[in-house]
Amino acid sequence: MTRRHRPAALLAGACVLLLTAAGCSDLRSEIEAEQGGGAAPTARERRPPPSPLDLDPSGTTSPSAEANAPGCPPSGLDVVVGGENAAMGHRVITLKLWNCGDKPYRVKGHPGVELLDAGREPVDVKISHKSDYTYTGRRDDRARQLTLEPNDTADAVLHWNNRVTSLDGAPAAGAHVLVTPAPGEEPVSLPLAVDIGSDGTLEVTSWAVDPVSGR
Repeated sequence: MTRRHRPAALLAGACVLLLTAAGCSDLRSEIEAEQGGGAAPTARERRPPPSPLDLDPSGTTSPSAEANAPGCPPSGLDVVVGGENAAMGHRVITLKLWNCGDKPYRVKGHPGVELLDAGREPVDVKISHKSDYTYTGRRDDRARQLTLEPNDTADAVLHWNNRVTSLDGAPAAGAHVLVTPAPGEEPVSLPLAVDIGSDGTLEVTSWAVDPVSGR
């Protein structure tokens, strides 16, 4: 596959990024913030949006749903964007896996992720499962067996560095992310701007119910 590049940026000096404990806490808070929760189109076709996000009596924000409501895929699983954060060249996006069906669903490990450009052609990037918890908010990213009851959710985090530090430039900008919840499931296409820098790496955490502890 031919790797396409976007122009390299001029580098002006160097800086050392020191992340304090308070800074990490603020970043985790931003990552966990819910944003919208609208529908995500599948790779095959755009579906009607799922039910809007409601606040349940316990104070936890989660998608309200009837069993296999309109917009819920036949698998009973959907993926939406749960939050975004950008600071000092680092980009963080939370993916939320939602059991919108009427049966418990077991999932373990990392979602499948593929980056596409605006023409829906694959972008040549490295997918890594080794994420720095400072940026993803995870203290422990070991894959665990999860059981999602109807209307339960689990989170995975995407992280990348958008700094261009080489005259060779960086991969072409991504415009869509294909997310496969688990092997054998239908991928979901999310319209996301992904401007990966010279290292060409997109980090992906495993699915977890608690986005901080990784459990």
